[in-house]
Amino acid sequence: MIIRPARPSDRETVVSFSARIWDGYDYLPRVWDQWLAEAGGAFLVAELNGQPVGTDKITVLAPGEVWLEGLRVDPHHRGKGIARALSREAIQNVRQLRPSSVRFSTVVDNQTSRHMGEEAGFRFLFPCRRLIGEVRNGDLPEDVLGKLADVDEMLVFLHRSAVFQRMKGLFAWGWIFKRLDRPFLEQIVGEGNALLARSRGKINGLALFQGQRHGPKAALGFIDGAEETAVTLADQFRIVAQRRGFRELLSMVPESSASVLLAAGFRLEEPTSVVVYELSGERLQRTLQAGEI
Repeated sequence: MIIRPARPSDRETVVSFSARIWDGYDYLPRVWDQWLAEAGGAFLVAELNGQPVGTDKITVLAPGEVWLEGLRVDPHHRGKGIARALSREAIQNVRQLRPSSVRFSTVVDNQTSRHMGEEAGFRFLFPCRRLIGEVRNGDLPEDVLGKLADVDEMLVFLHRSAVFQRMKGLFAWGWIFKRLDRPFLEQIVGEGNALLARSRGKINGLALFQGQRHGPKAALGFIDGAEETAVTLADQFRIVAQRRGFRELLSMVPESSASVLLAAGFRLEEPTSVVVYELSGERLQRTLQAGEI
């Protein structure tokens, strides 16, 4: 077996075996060209007897922030150590990036990925629920969209938010969970993707979204506020997304927030439960030195 960078010629074989993963709904075929062209990180393929049998993707979300995704093994070749071989090569690439954090997400019942991560020192961060929704037509208050001048107040709201704390300060960008810091918040707000609610002049509800990296959906990555306020914001998100040309909506939220989205017309979709893991600090340094993820 050899591990090497992915090539355009690998596409047909990889797409063929990915069709037998996740009940045929694997997003990898949609992002193949994007991943091949993406600068930074690496897109790896495991080759056995001249044929691609596995993939792994190392993505740089921001300086020092690395995301692991796309770990796939041809179902016909499982049990041959392919995932571990890909992971060992991935750490060589991660080491060169000198990250402060490495994260991944997976479905709650993917015990193989979870066990491999925990063995390597990844710590469980939090679970969340996966919901989808549909856009709708409607009217919006004139002041519902946040402005860059509101960023400081938004940050105060976020740091006081119980949901933000449960999500460990991350934004659920579809299947990717990215640090929600000031630069990323400014990007979200600058693109018109922040919805605000106010009471007596102060922010009392906030919803943030971005276009999905791996598909056509708008991803609602954060929402918090009193229940009635949050439900209103979730419904307004459906209207804003429709005006932006989206047709489908996706959200990953803590269990405590799922009822808000359900009340706003969203529904749970399989797989409904997702877990997020992180490697950082001393654990990260030990893993980098050991040379295996």
